Amino acid sequence: MPELPEIESLRREQAEHALNRRIAGVDLRDPERLRGARPDDLTAALSGFHFDSVTRHGKILFLGVSSGWKLAIHFGMNGHIALYGEGGAEPEHTRLVLDFADGGRWAFADMRRLGWVELTDDIAAYLRSQEVGPDALTLDAGSFAKRVGGKRGAIKSALMDQATIAGIGNVYADEILFHAGIIPDRPAHDLDDPALNRLHGEMQAILREAADRGGFHGELPACWLYHRRGDTGHCPVCGHTLNTRQVGGRTSYLCPACQT
Repeated sequence: MPELPEIESLRREQAEHALNRRIAGVDLRDPERLRGARPDDLTAALSGFHFDSVTRHGKILFLGVSSGWKLAIHFGMNGHIALYGEGGAEPEHTRLVLDFADGGRWAFADMRRLGWVELTDDIAAYLRSQEVGPDALTLDAGSFAKRVGGKRGAIKSALMDQATIAGIGNVYADEILFHAGIIPDRPAHDLDDPALNRLHGEMQAILREAADRGGFHGELPACWLYHRRGDTGHCPVCGHTLNTRQVGGRTSYLCPACQT
């Protein structure tokens, strides 16, 4: 599932290649991927206009349209955006295609059909309606401690709760906790101030570095837990055999020697 770094990488790509290009055509291949509006509404909001801004909040991308609308994109398990030239290869499982007047194309593809697009004219109100909390990269240490430190459940579940903090999923929650030296099923309210400060610092550092490296599609550091997922290999720090545990219904990878 794309998480904050992957969406941030997409945001940067859209900012560089998708803005200020007039949209000449809208082809909604899968109307069920559009929520809260009719296909004709989407066409009216986009056709003849251009994207003039792009922002991200958590795992949601917002493309501002010169018509005044914002196109909110939820990526589900494996949604992505492709930009390609006329005659270029369209990605498989494309759900929405925009034709630019300059001959280029923009496509939203989603193999498992768990993502969607939606129109909004107010991002802040939209986030409230979706019960999305503050973005993980905007939280200072004090705000982070207040939102996370009082939770009664597992710390990993608190990190993944999008109403508490937006942007972190299963993979980066494990990575952050590994670098902070905290086991994923430790109760959040058991963490003292130094542990919460350490966790906040690692959260910021991991997410920023992953975004700068292109996320899952880039080259994440060899010392990260990410490369040991999917097997019970050895800790990249101490060499101990990794363990897995179920936390909140998700498989969690951890080093029982480095994490307490």
